[in-house]
Order: sequence, then C-alpha cells, then structure tokens
Amino acid sequence: MSPTKASKDETASDEPDEEIDSADESAPTDEELSAEDELDLKRLEIALVTLDDESLRRGLSGVTEKQRQDLALQLNLPRATVHLGEGLAPLVRRKLRGIGLDRQHAVSTALTQRVNDTTVEALGDKSEDPSRADLEEVLPAVIDEYGVELVRLMLASYAISDAPVREVMRDLLNTDERFALPDELPDDVEVADDLPNFGLVARVPTKKGATDPERAELLERRKAAKAERRAAAQRERAAKAAAQASRREALHASKHKHAAQ
Repeated sequence: MSPTKASKDETASDEPDEEIDSADESAPTDEELSAEDELDLKRLEIALVTLDDESLRRGLSGVTEKQRQDLALQLNLPRATVHLGEGLAPLVRRKLRGIGLDRQHAVSTALTQRVNDTTVEALGDKSEDPSRADLEEVLPAVIDEYGVELVRLMLASYAISDAPVREVMRDLLNTDERFALPDELPDDVEVADDLPNFGLVARVPTKKGATDPERAELLERRKAAKAERRAAAQRERAAKAAAQASRREALHASKHKHAAQ
C-alpha cells in the first residue's frame, strides 16, 4: 500500500499501440482533472475536515515527533503548540479547512499512519496490491481499533494517490455505506481566520480557468506518471515482439535443418 506507485489498472498492456492511443483520446486531457479525480480531492477534504473530536485526538496521539513538527508547518502553527496535549486538537481543527491539497494529504497521512501500519500488517503478503476482498477481511478489526472515521480518511488519502490500491480504496468509498461522506462540506465547520499565518498562504477557491499552483503540480505529476506508463508499455511490447521474432527464427531454422536431413 504505497501512495506513489501507478494504479494496477494503468500498468503495461499487451494491446497494440493503436488501441492504447484510441483509449487515450476518450480519456480526460492532461490539462484537466477528470470528474472522478475532482470527486476524490473533494472527498479527501470532507473526510479530513469532518473528523469527530475523538478521531482527531486519536489520530494526533499516534503521530511521531517528526510528524508533529511537520504538522506545525503544514497547518501554520507555532511549533510549541504541537505539545499542547488535549489542547492541540481544537487548534488543529480550526486549521484543517482551506489548506491546500498537498497539505491536506500530508496531514491526512500523518493522522492515519497507525491505521495504515495496522492495515498493512494485517494484510501481510497481500499489502502491496490488496483486492477489495482482502481489505474487507481486515478492515473490521482496524475499524474496531481506530474508529471508522480515521479508516475512511485513510481510504480517501489513497484515492488521490497513484498507489496500486487506489481503485479499490475508491470503490470502497463509492459503495460501502460505512465510509459514506457528505456531498458537501458542512456550513458550520470552522475556518481558521485568526491564528498565525507565518507567511504561508492557504488555498482559496479559484475561478474556472484560473491557475492553481498545487493543482498544476498535481497535473504535472499525473502527466509524468502517464508518460512513464506509456513508455513502460512500449518497452514491454517491444521486448515481447523481439522474443516472438527470436522464437520464429529458431523454429524456422529448425524446420530447415530437418528438411535438409
């Protein structure tokens, strides 16, 4: 369960180049996110911002010292505040809404680190690319230990990644009622407006066509991953074609040898 790997459905294909190119024409262009990608990003924010108090405290209690310092940076908080104990959760909650995509993902990863580690350990050898059935087998125990909200946040974090398990996590969010999320952020969620900013700028909604640096960076990463997958598929097809040609040549030589005898 690594959030940096390409998804299983997007790995090298044995199909001819023409079919791959045709499929790409119907897919979203590199200049925009698909509707499904947009939904994934939206659900991550909702899953993070709507964490209940107990889940937020449980998530914070499991972060390492290094992660605490990183949280202070990601949430624009003075470093001393990360050692406030029970007083940390209210401060963090006030800073969760409105932060940029990369910060949302970093905070979500820190809060769900123990959940992720426990899930990986329970999956064992299947952890690199688990099926939905594999996850459904181990998640009830993980939910019992950490609560459904932190597990749901872990799923939402993977759904915006390029991990092989991305599609499975997305499917669980789409179809499993335990992980259902509101369609929109609640209006009564607090937005940070009076805590120190320290020169870091939170994300603000942009008009269509406007440039969002973090979205642009995400698109560039997706574009690079797509190019690498295409190149890998081409290399694999070339290797298979060479192997087939070699086998045909060997078979042809063998037939000629037998004919000569």
